[in-house]
Amino acid sequence: MEGNRFAAGFVNVVASPHPSGIYPAALRRIANDPIRYHGNSFAALRAPQQNADDPLLHEGILTVWTEVDTTEPSIDKATLEQIALDNDLIEIFRKRGFNNRSFYYILEESKHIIVIELLNDQGKTLSPKQAGNIFSLLFSKLNETGQAFETTVIPEDDALDIVLGLARLDKVRIVIKRPNPGDHLDTDAAEVLREMEEQNINKDERVFTRQSGTEGIHLNDWNHTRAAVAATDGFVESAGRNGEGKPEKRSTKEYPKIVRRTLAIGTGFLLALRDEARRVRGT
Repeated sequence: MEGNRFAAGFVNVVASPHPSGIYPAALRRIANDPIRYHGNSFAALRAPQQNADDPLLHEGILTVWTEVDTTEPSIDKATLEQIALDNDLIEIFRKRGFNNRSFYYILEESKHIIVIELLNDQGKTLSPKQAGNIFSLLFSKLNETGQAFETTVIPEDDALDIVLGLARLDKVRIVIKRPNPGDHLDTDAAEVLREMEEQNINKDERVFTRQSGTEGIHLNDWNHTRAAVAATDGFVESAGRNGEGKPEKRSTKEYPKIVRRTLAIGTGFLLALRDEARRVRGT
């Protein structure tokens, strides 16, 4: 007998500057302050609680719901006649959201990555794009002079290979949102960060276009390194021809990393999410 299906996504959050403790503190600041993320859809965070056994994990709940526009009339489904909302209903709609869905999230503080439940124990779903949009809007409330937050939905491990894997590359756009020092410890990627710091650059955007008459763009090792940094701290886009010679566009945003598995009997969703957060850390 199998357990429940489980799915999780990953959002990288980068603060600049980033003093110790800024990420859980930022989540507490944006908690209980709803935002509209699409149409009549709203979202809010419950403040995270530090895990007693693993202090680098900060656990909370993301909840989303639909607001009812009380300025619009309702409809009697039997007669199809419009009916104005009475005051009692208006008061209920003012106090309550509907179609609520709630999902666990865990901040792994050392990697400043939020692991978010995409399939909850009631079978309700949240897409990585929705999660990224919600966290981006929430953190943007804290952007102020001298302090900024950037978010990136972590892509699949092979997303960059797919994006740069067109049979002919006609255009490549690489956008790097300045990562935190120490995020990229290998020599080449660390050099990209050092270069941005030296020049006080917060965002590095480069666009490459194919020279007429050539077989396509061939990025050198240095620009491949930039693209690898951008995949997790920004994005990479391409345009060109696929293997069938047809025009095609690709982006690392289109290939979000999603972990899917079936849980062992008795394994809770929060426990499974903790496991994924520790894997982010490498433990």
